[in-house]
Amino acid sequence: MIEQEIETQNGKPEFFEYLNFTLVDTDMATAGMTVSLTPVCSLDTSCKQSVDPWDKPRPVVEGRSVDGTISRLWTGDQGNKSFLLSYKMHVTIPAGSGTWDWGVDGGPGDGQYLVRCDNEVGATKGCIVPAFRPTFEVDRKYKEARQFIGMVQASMSSHPGWEGHGEPLHRESVQSEVDKNRAIVCDSTFSKWPSTPDPAQCDEFPFARTKESGRRIGVTSGASCQQYFVTSQTIEGQVYLSLLWYGYTNGEMPPADAKCARASMPKNQNEGVGGDLGRKTIQWRLLENDAYWVDAGNG
Repeated sequence: MIEQEIETQNGKPEFFEYLNFTLVDTDMATAGMTVSLTPVCSLDTSCKQSVDPWDKPRPVVEGRSVDGTISRLWTGDQGNKSFLLSYKMHVTIPAGSGTWDWGVDGGPGDGQYLVRCDNEVGATKGCIVPAFRPTFEVDRKYKEARQFIGMVQASMSSHPGWEGHGEPLHRESVQSEVDKNRAIVCDSTFSKWPSTPDPAQCDEFPFARTKESGRRIGVTSGASCQQYFVTSQTIEGQVYLSLLWYGYTNGEMPPADAKCARASMPKNQNEGVGGDLGRKTIQWRLLENDAYWVDAGNG
Protein backbone atom coordinates (compact mmCIF):
# COMPACT_ATOMS: atom_id res chain seq x y z
CA MET A 1 0.00 0.00 0.00
CA ILE A 2 1.36 3.40 -0.99
CA GLU A 3 0.14 6.69 0.46
CA GLN A 4 1.15 9.92 -1.23
CA GLU A 5 0.38 13.48 -0.14
CA ILE A 6 1.45 16.70 -1.89
CA GLU A 7 1.54 19.88 0.21
CA THR A 8 2.07 23.22 -1.51
CA GLN A 9 2.89 26.61 0.02
CA ASN A 10 0.86 29.37 -1.62
CA GLY A 11 3.19 32.01 -0.14
CA LYS A 12 6.51 30.20 -0.72
CA PRO A 13 8.10 28.67 -3.84
CA GLU A 14 8.38 25.25 -2.28
CA PHE A 15 6.31 22.10 -1.90
CA PHE A 16 6.60 18.81 -0.08
CA GLU A 17 5.60 15.22 -0.69
CA TYR A 18 5.04 12.66 1.97
CA LEU A 19 5.15 9.02 0.89
CA ASN A 20 4.40 5.94 2.97
CA PHE A 21 5.16 2.44 1.68
CA THR A 22 3.56 -0.41 3.65
CA LEU A 23 4.06 -4.09 2.95
CA VAL A 24 0.65 -5.30 4.07
CA ASP A 25 1.30 -9.03 3.62
CA THR A 26 3.34 -11.40 1.45
CA ASP A 27 3.67 -15.11 0.72
CA MET A 28 7.46 -14.96 0.42
CA ALA A 29 10.38 -14.41 2.73
CA THR A 30 11.13 -10.72 3.16
CA ALA A 31 14.63 -11.02 4.61
CA GLY A 32 16.81 -8.67 2.60
CA MET A 33 13.87 -6.89 0.94
CA THR A 34 14.43 -3.15 0.36
CA VAL A 35 12.68 -0.19 -1.23
CA SER A 36 14.01 3.10 -2.61
CA LEU A 37 12.61 5.89 -4.75
CA THR A 38 13.91 8.01 -7.64
CA PRO A 39 11.61 11.02 -8.07
CA VAL A 40 11.86 13.46 -10.97
CA CYS A 41 10.71 17.05 -10.48
CA SER A 42 12.27 18.68 -13.52
CA LEU A 43 14.77 17.81 -16.22
CA ASP A 44 16.46 21.20 -15.78
CA THR A 45 17.68 23.23 -12.80
CA SER A 46 14.35 24.99 -12.18
CA CYS A 47 13.47 22.51 -9.42
CA LYS A 48 15.84 21.77 -6.56
CA GLN A 49 14.90 18.70 -4.55
CA SER A 50 16.01 16.82 -1.49
CA VAL A 51 14.88 13.18 -1.65
CA ASP A 52 16.26 11.94 1.68
CA PRO A 53 15.45 9.43 3.08
CA TRP A 54 14.17 7.81 -0.14
CA ASP A 55 17.39 7.85 -2.13
CA LYS A 56 18.93 4.84 -0.37
CA PRO A 57 17.57 1.26 -0.15
CA ARG A 58 15.66 0.80 3.10
CA PRO A 59 14.70 -2.54 4.64
CA VAL A 60 11.08 -3.65 4.36
CA VAL A 61 9.29 -5.83 6.93
CA GLU A 62 5.83 -7.30 6.51
CA GLY A 63 3.23 -5.28 8.37
CA ARG A 64 5.56 -2.30 8.82
CA SER A 65 5.78 1.06 7.05
CA VAL A 66 8.62 2.94 5.43
CA ASP A 67 7.92 6.66 5.03
CA GLY A 68 9.61 9.97 4.43
CA THR A 69 9.20 13.44 2.95
CA ILE A 70 10.66 14.88 -0.25
CA SER A 71 11.16 18.65 -0.33
CA ARG A 72 11.27 20.68 -3.53
CA LEU A 73 12.07 24.31 -4.34
CA TRP A 74 11.32 26.32 -7.48
CA THR A 75 14.49 28.22 -8.33
CA GLY A 76 12.89 30.61 -10.84
CA ASP A 77 12.26 34.31 -10.34
CA GLN A 78 9.97 35.24 -13.23
CA GLY A 79 6.70 33.98 -14.69
CA ASN A 80 5.55 30.51 -13.78
CA LYS A 81 6.72 26.93 -14.10
CA SER A 82 4.78 23.67 -14.06
CA PHE A 83 6.32 20.43 -12.80
CA LEU A 84 4.91 17.07 -13.85
CA LEU A 85 6.19 14.85 -11.06
CA SER A 86 7.17 11.29 -11.87
CA TYR A 87 8.73 8.46 -9.89
CA LYS A 88 10.55 5.18 -10.08
CA MET A 89 10.14 2.90 -7.09
CA HIS A 90 12.79 0.21 -6.80
CA VAL A 91 12.00 -2.94 -4.83
CA THR A 92 14.54 -5.70 -4.27
CA ILE A 93 14.02 -9.16 -2.83
CA PRO A 94 16.58 -11.95 -2.42
CA ALA A 95 15.42 -13.53 -5.69
CA GLY A 96 15.68 -10.36 -7.78
CA SER A 97 14.39 -6.81 -8.18
CA GLY A 98 11.76 -4.74 -9.95
CA THR A 99 11.00 -1.13 -10.80
CA TRP A 100 7.59 0.52 -10.90
CA ASP A 101 6.99 3.82 -12.73
CA TRP A 102 4.11 6.20 -12.18
CA GLY A 103 3.26 9.79 -12.99
CA VAL A 104 5.11 9.63 -16.32
CA ASP A 105 3.54 10.55 -19.65
CA GLY A 106 1.20 7.77 -20.72
CA GLY A 107 1.70 5.82 -17.50
CA PRO A 108 -0.31 5.35 -14.30
CA GLY A 109 -1.13 8.70 -12.75
CA ASP A 110 -0.26 10.52 -15.97
CA GLY A 111 -0.78 14.25 -15.41
CA GLN A 112 -2.22 13.86 -11.90
CA TYR A 113 0.91 15.05 -10.14
CA LEU A 114 1.24 18.52 -11.68
CA VAL A 115 2.45 21.37 -9.45
CA ARG A 116 2.74 24.98 -10.65
CA CYS A 117 4.87 27.69 -9.08
CA ASP A 118 4.80 31.39 -10.00
CA ASN A 119 5.55 34.94 -8.95
CA GLU A 120 2.77 36.51 -11.03
CA VAL A 121 0.15 36.86 -8.26
CA GLY A 122 0.62 38.90 -5.10
CA ALA A 123 3.89 40.02 -3.52
CA THR A 124 5.49 36.59 -3.03
CA LYS A 125 6.22 33.46 -5.01
CA GLY A 126 4.18 30.36 -4.30
CA CYS A 127 3.04 26.98 -5.58
CA ILE A 128 -0.34 25.32 -6.10
CA VAL A 129 -1.85 22.17 -7.59
CA PRO A 130 -3.65 23.53 -10.69
CA ALA A 131 -5.95 20.49 -10.94
CA PHE A 132 -7.73 21.81 -7.83
CA ARG A 133 -10.64 24.07 -8.85
CA PRO A 134 -11.47 26.42 -5.95
CA THR A 135 -14.89 27.83 -5.05
CA PHE A 136 -15.42 31.52 -4.33
CA GLU A 137 -18.12 31.80 -1.68
CA VAL A 138 -19.89 35.15 -1.74
CA ASP A 139 -19.96 36.48 1.82
CA ARG A 140 -23.41 36.52 3.40
CA LYS A 141 -22.83 40.02 4.76
CA TYR A 142 -23.27 41.28 1.19
CA LYS A 143 -26.81 40.00 1.18
CA GLU A 144 -28.24 41.66 -1.92
CA ALA A 145 -25.08 41.15 -4.00
CA ARG A 146 -25.11 37.48 -3.02
CA GLN A 147 -28.80 37.21 -3.94
CA PHE A 148 -28.11 38.91 -7.26
CA ILE A 149 -25.42 36.39 -8.22
CA GLY A 150 -27.49 33.46 -7.00
CA MET A 151 -30.53 34.65 -8.94
CA VAL A 152 -28.51 35.03 -12.12
CA GLN A 153 -26.99 31.58 -11.75
CA ALA A 154 -30.40 30.01 -11.21
CA SER A 155 -32.34 31.89 -13.90
CA MET A 156 -29.78 32.12 -16.71
CA SER A 157 -29.82 28.96 -18.84
CA SER A 158 -26.01 28.75 -18.87
CA HIS A 159 -25.88 28.87 -15.01
CA PRO A 160 -22.50 30.63 -15.04
CA GLY A 161 -20.08 29.50 -12.35
CA TRP A 162 -22.64 27.23 -10.64
CA GLU A 163 -20.99 23.89 -9.93
CA GLY A 164 -23.05 20.91 -11.04
CA HIS A 165 -25.22 23.03 -13.33
CA GLY A 166 -23.01 25.22 -15.52
CA GLU A 167 -19.39 25.79 -16.41
CA PRO A 168 -16.80 27.45 -14.17
CA LEU A 169 -15.65 31.03 -14.61
CA HIS A 170 -12.13 31.72 -15.89
CA ARG A 171 -9.90 34.55 -14.78
CA GLU A 172 -9.24 37.51 -17.07
CA SER A 173 -5.92 38.98 -15.92
CA VAL A 174 -5.43 41.69 -18.57
CA GLN A 175 -6.69 44.99 -17.15
CA SER A 176 -7.43 46.52 -20.56
CA GLU A 177 -9.74 43.58 -21.32
CA VAL A 178 -11.43 43.97 -17.93
CA ASP A 179 -12.05 47.65 -18.69
CA LYS A 180 -13.55 46.80 -22.08
CA ASN A 181 -15.81 44.16 -20.48
CA ARG A 182 -17.11 46.64 -17.93
CA ALA A 183 -17.57 49.41 -20.50
CA ILE A 184 -19.92 47.22 -22.55
CA VAL A 185 -22.04 45.70 -19.78
CA CYS A 186 -22.20 48.92 -17.75
CA ASP A 187 -22.56 51.25 -20.72
CA SER A 188 -24.62 54.43 -21.03
CA THR A 189 -27.87 52.45 -20.98
CA PHE A 190 -27.35 51.75 -17.27
CA SER A 191 -28.92 54.09 -14.75
CA LYS A 192 -29.06 53.95 -10.97
CA TRP A 193 -32.39 52.82 -9.56
CA PRO A 194 -33.87 55.82 -7.71
CA SER A 195 -34.16 54.04 -4.36
CA THR A 196 -30.80 52.23 -4.43
CA PRO A 197 -28.84 53.66 -1.48
CA ASP A 198 -26.11 56.08 -2.52
CA PRO A 199 -23.46 55.69 -3.67
CA ALA A 200 -24.76 53.13 -6.18
CA GLN A 201 -22.79 51.28 -8.85
CA CYS A 202 -23.36 49.01 -11.81
CA ASP A 203 -22.75 45.47 -10.56
CA GLU A 204 -22.27 42.82 -13.24
CA PHE A 205 -22.24 39.05 -13.42
CA PRO A 206 -20.42 37.13 -14.71
CA PHE A 207 -17.68 39.34 -13.33
CA ALA A 208 -15.77 41.73 -15.60
CA ARG A 209 -12.60 39.92 -14.56
CA THR A 210 -13.67 36.70 -16.27
CA LYS A 211 -13.58 35.26 -19.77
CA GLU A 212 -17.35 34.79 -19.43
CA SER A 213 -18.15 38.51 -19.25
CA GLY A 214 -20.99 39.37 -21.62
CA ARG A 215 -18.72 41.28 -23.99
CA ARG A 216 -16.56 38.18 -24.52
CA ILE A 217 -19.54 36.16 -25.72
CA GLY A 218 -21.06 38.67 -28.11
CA VAL A 219 -22.95 41.23 -26.01
CA THR A 220 -22.67 44.73 -27.50
CA SER A 221 -24.68 46.61 -24.86
CA GLY A 222 -25.68 45.95 -21.28
CA ALA A 223 -29.25 46.71 -22.32
CA SER A 224 -29.54 43.06 -23.44
CA CYS A 225 -28.50 41.73 -20.01
CA GLN A 226 -30.82 40.65 -17.23
CA GLN A 227 -31.65 43.80 -15.22
CA TYR A 228 -31.80 43.93 -11.41
CA PHE A 229 -31.89 46.65 -8.79
CA VAL A 230 -31.60 47.03 -5.05
CA THR A 231 -34.37 49.12 -3.56
CA SER A 232 -34.66 50.51 -0.04
CA GLN A 233 -37.62 51.07 2.23
CA THR A 234 -37.62 52.83 5.61
CA ILE A 235 -39.97 51.45 8.24
CA GLU A 236 -39.99 53.06 11.70
CA GLY A 237 -36.57 54.53 11.09
CA GLN A 238 -35.02 51.22 9.94
CA VAL A 239 -33.81 50.89 6.34
CA TYR A 240 -34.59 47.58 4.62
CA LEU A 241 -33.07 46.55 1.30
CA SER A 242 -34.57 44.24 -1.31
CA LEU A 243 -33.28 42.82 -4.58
CA LEU A 244 -35.79 42.97 -7.44
CA TRP A 245 -35.66 42.66 -11.22
CA TYR A 246 -37.24 44.52 -14.11
CA GLY A 247 -40.59 42.96 -14.95
CA TYR A 248 -41.27 41.51 -11.50
CA THR A 249 -44.47 43.55 -11.16
CA ASN A 250 -45.88 41.72 -14.20
CA GLY A 251 -44.84 38.32 -12.92
CA GLU A 252 -42.05 38.08 -15.47
CA MET A 253 -38.80 36.28 -14.72
CA PRO A 254 -35.41 37.48 -15.99
CA PRO A 255 -34.81 36.15 -19.52
CA ALA A 256 -33.10 32.76 -19.40
CA ASP A 257 -31.36 33.29 -22.74
CA ALA A 258 -29.54 36.44 -21.58
CA LYS A 259 -25.74 36.27 -21.65
CA CYS A 260 -25.08 38.67 -18.79
CA ALA A 261 -26.70 40.48 -15.89
CA ARG A 262 -26.27 43.84 -14.23
CA ALA A 263 -27.74 45.45 -11.12
CA SER A 264 -28.05 48.84 -9.48
CA MET A 265 -26.10 47.89 -6.33
CA PRO A 266 -24.86 49.79 -3.25
CA LYS A 267 -21.15 50.52 -3.65
CA ASN A 268 -20.13 48.77 -0.43
CA GLN A 269 -21.66 45.50 -1.59
CA ASN A 270 -20.34 45.66 -5.15
CA GLU A 271 -16.80 46.56 -4.09
CA GLY A 272 -16.94 44.25 -1.08
CA VAL A 273 -17.52 41.18 -3.25
CA GLY A 274 -14.91 42.37 -5.74
CA GLY A 275 -12.34 42.88 -2.99
CA ASP A 276 -12.95 39.41 -1.58
CA LEU A 277 -12.53 37.89 -5.04
CA GLY A 278 -9.27 39.77 -5.53
CA ARG A 279 -7.87 38.44 -2.26
CA LYS A 280 -8.93 34.90 -3.14
CA THR A 281 -7.28 35.29 -6.54
CA ILE A 282 -3.99 35.88 -4.72
CA GLN A 283 -4.54 33.13 -2.15
CA TRP A 284 -5.37 30.55 -4.83
CA ARG A 285 -2.73 31.97 -7.21
CA LEU A 286 -5.17 32.13 -10.10
CA LEU A 287 -3.40 32.98 -13.34
CA GLU A 288 -4.78 33.87 -16.76
CA ASN A 289 -7.70 31.60 -17.72
CA ASP A 290 -7.60 29.60 -14.45
CA ALA A 291 -11.03 28.26 -13.52
CA TYR A 292 -13.09 28.62 -10.33
CA TRP A 293 -16.67 28.13 -9.14
CA VAL A 294 -18.91 30.70 -7.45
CA ASP A 295 -21.12 29.75 -4.51
CA ALA A 296 -23.92 32.27 -3.91
CA GLY A 297 -26.02 30.03 -1.70
CA ASN A 298 -28.03 28.14 -4.32
CA GLY A 299 -29.15 24.74 -3.10
